[in-house]
Amino acid sequence: MDLFDWWSITFLVYLLGIVFSLDAIWQGRTAQGTIAWGLALLLLPIVGIPLYLLFGTRKFHGYRLARRQGDTRLNALGHNIRHQLQPYALPSEAVTQPLYNFFRLPLTHSNRCSLLIDGDATFAAMQQAIDSAQHSICMQFYIVRDDDTGRQMSQRLIDKAQQGVRVYFLYDEIGSHGLSRAFLRRLQQGGVQVSQFNSWKLRHRMQLNFRNHRKLMVVDGRHSFVGGINLGDEYLAWGSEGRWRDTHVDIEGPASLPFQLSFCEDWYWATQTMPDCPWQPYAFSDTHDDAVMCINTGPADTQESASLSLCHLINQAQHRIWIATPYFIPDIPTLAALKLAALRGLDVRVLIPQQTDKWFVQHAMQSYVEDLTQMGIRFYAYQPGFMHQKVLLIDNNWSCIGSANMDNRSLRINFEANALIRGNHFAGQTETMLRRDLNDAKPLQPETSVPKRLLNKLLRLSAPLL
Repeated sequence: MDLFDWWSITFLVYLLGIVFSLDAIWQGRTAQGTIAWGLALLLLPIVGIPLYLLFGTRKFHGYRLARRQGDTRLNALGHNIRHQLQPYALPSEAVTQPLYNFFRLPLTHSNRCSLLIDGDATFAAMQQAIDSAQHSICMQFYIVRDDDTGRQMSQRLIDKAQQGVRVYFLYDEIGSHGLSRAFLRRLQQGGVQVSQFNSWKLRHRMQLNFRNHRKLMVVDGRHSFVGGINLGDEYLAWGSEGRWRDTHVDIEGPASLPFQLSFCEDWYWATQTMPDCPWQPYAFSDTHDDAVMCINTGPADTQESASLSLCHLINQAQHRIWIATPYFIPDIPTLAALKLAALRGLDVRVLIPQQTDKWFVQHAMQSYVEDLTQMGIRFYAYQPGFMHQKVLLIDNNWSCIGSANMDNRSLRINFEANALIRGNHFAGQTETMLRRDLNDAKPLQPETSVPKRLLNKLLRLSAPLL
């Protein structure tokens, strides 16, 4: 190849870098992310361009298109659910008013919420709910493993499918990349309808960067499970990182219908078909009447619903904000909201793992510890194992439990599902759980080593890409 050809190829590569950097500016949602991609595309386009094509876009165009194509059925279903939930809908207030504008379905009363701590309690409760199913089971996980836990759960699904229950099983093919075909074939042969989320299909424009991070199960439209637990043995046994500490919540009542609708939207995107599920709300009468709202966020949202909702909840706090998250890499608005909360004199505590499963995230998190500790925010490092729960406790009555981490991926890129729960009794249970976790943690102090501080700050620059 002569010199002219090399110059031509180099010119084209840098020209494409400029074009894609303009696209990054046009689509960018944060200054940090836009600058990071722009520099990579302009200074090292031969590396930046392939990465940008796979991971760069922040808008899930395909999901929006599929949602519009399904509007006739999905919108009619949404209107029907809103009508059905009207007897249980609570009027908007200071905390919920913006959330009503983001998420189409209301905060509802007449629910019973049960806190599920770790995999033993969660899988036992799920299996019991599956065994009682009469009409439908909708299950989705980010990570599914072909191990003892996965096989036991799949056999229960097969048993119910053979009894005539409609069973739908959705998984993220990126998170579950190691899942065997034999596992999926057993489910399909047993009568379970199975689909991957299909982020990397050509018809979906190879949107590899977007992950369906939801961990959700809905039974008969009346019983739902949401939280941070995936389907795998690591939630039951000790591994290289210790035992995984995680939290789920079991919801019985009308609030299960919005979670079922969330699943149906994902299923429609993946398969272009609608699940056959019951849509009659079920009111749970109990002394503990919990109000619940489905917070399902993702890159197909018109607004940045995850980041805005989190900032709003932090700003509404009057006394305390307790956070448990495995990945604490907040965006700029969340960082500002936490600093303001500390300056208002609130009790702000952040519980993170002593060691994460990603070393670079560990160092990036440490830089925020240095920054926020100076504002009076207290950090704690969980010791016994890898703490993977995603829990937010606001004052004495609001709890939020789900799949969303406090990082850029969950706030802007992933599809997430969280349950926002108002109830003094449930918040008290959440407080008791977090106090036990804090007792198993050590206060975390800012790093004093200059080389490590420099490394932490350098890795923090990549926070929008983590």
